[in-house]
Amino acid sequence: MIDLFKKEIKKLARVFLDPTFIFLTVAGNGMLIVATVAVYYLEKGTANAQIKTYFDSLWWGISTITTVAYGDILPQTLAGRIIGIILMYTGTVLFISFTGVILSFLMQEEVEKEMSPIEKEIRAEEKEQKRMEQLLVEIRNRLDRLEKK
Repeated sequence: MIDLFKKEIKKLARVFLDPTFIFLTVAGNGMLIVATVAVYYLEKGTANAQIKTYFDSLWWGISTITTVAYGDILPQTLAGRIIGIILMYTGTVLFISFTGVILSFLMQEEVEKEMSPIEKEIRAEEKEQKRMEQLLVEIRNRLDRLEKK
């Protein structure tokens, strides 16, 4: 049981060090920071009493990008709402991508196990096909020699 746990931890470590995972993490966090800073400056000083500090904006951004959206903080300006829409779509795409990267690493061993017998069968078929082609070439050569006589 402990060996299985260690094996899975190693897989997850490989996932977290994968360039795709790192890119998604940096891109997602970058998008979150840009959006929350923009919304903070757009909403601060307006009639929006919900966003007073950057932390309020960060709270809104995290709940929006994770699609939790508690609704306790809402942007009031048109630009803030457009940023919110973009952040919602970005969050959905990011989490789908994260799931795909993690699952591909976790399932890679299982897929390889399933593919091995099929690959062996394909190699055997290819070998048999080459043997048959060689036999056909030999037969053709014999026929050519017989026709010449």
